[in-house]
Amino acid sequence: MKRLAIAGAAALGVLALATPNASATSKQSDYVKMKVNPNCWIKVYVDDHQYSGKIRAQASFGCDKGDNLFTPYISIDRDSTYGHGKKSAGLKVINKDKGFGGFETTTADKSGTQCYKAVVLVVYPDPADVNEGQTVKTPCLNT
Repeated sequence: MKRLAIAGAAALGVLALATPNASATSKQSDYVKMKVNPNCWIKVYVDDHQYSGKIRAQASFGCDKGDNLFTPYISIDRDSTYGHGKKSAGLKVINKDKGFGGFETTTADKSGTQCYKAVVLVVYPDPADVNEGQTVKTPCLNT
């Protein structure tokens, strides 16, 4: 009887591993060159498998050469409505030796099929008070 129970549990485990998990999906942007220093980059992700019932947007920043000074903002667009979970990390300085990652925000996963996009706005400060901006979005994550 014990062998039968172990065999049944093993079969269920194999079946569970073979069944696709519809809720474990993600999308990401390409590496996008930063506007002020093209030797620096931005990468943006959106997923639905880190937190139960939530959508997560995450961004990372780095440089291959030189450095960059900027203020990043991150949010999630849901079906063309903007700014869900918007947040800022404050002024950041990155260089070849020190990137910035793990910058994230979440929002509740609304019922029904939705199109979620992670959105990162980067503002480059300018001493003449004419700041430049750059926006990077992921493709649509349908949940």
